[in-house]
Amino acid sequence: MDTTVFSALLPEAAQTARNAIATTLSRFGDSALKFAASRGVTIRILDRGERYANASAALARLGIDVDAWPAPPAGLFVVEERAVYLRSTSPMTVAHEFGHALDCALGAGAYFSGTDAHIRAAFASATSFVTPYSTSGIDEFFAEACRAYVGANDPTSAWPAVSRERLQRIDPATFEIVETIFVGFGDGG
Repeated sequence: MDTTVFSALLPEAAQTARNAIATTLSRFGDSALKFAASRGVTIRILDRGERYANASAALARLGIDVDAWPAPPAGLFVVEERAVYLRSTSPMTVAHEFGHALDCALGAGAYFSGTDAHIRAAFASATSFVTPYSTSGIDEFFAEACRAYVGANDPTSAWPAVSRERLQRIDPATFEIVETIFVGFGDGG
């Protein structure tokens, strides 16, 4: 893994925090990581007890209290800041949130999944989904497809284990879209 790119993605992270997510991010390939870093994506790991609104100026300004939600998220991507905020460094969380980061990087600051005709058509015509969460919106659909493509799972999660093969079997159209994106990065995924 290119340490310069990794340092750009995690500018404030201590070495132990970097090590905690390096394995998961490496699944995306150096070219995808370089692409995200070149588009200003950063990743910040929250300190124990730190609130999202205290970490994110955009959330604070907008008055969005994510920590007050009935089930506060383990990770969060803030489009305006092009920033991933992580409370958990689990592979599932890191990969899902980095999927949002790629979506934003591909869309030059807005979610590509919301404007790309192929992704919109795949979401609208899907008859089955790689995970239940991918049904909740086109951005979650794309993030979960990316997570499946890189095969990031948590052994204790109740969600179905994802993989490239599962994505291809359940949703071949989305698999082709995501594979084309990853091949375009240059690593082939």
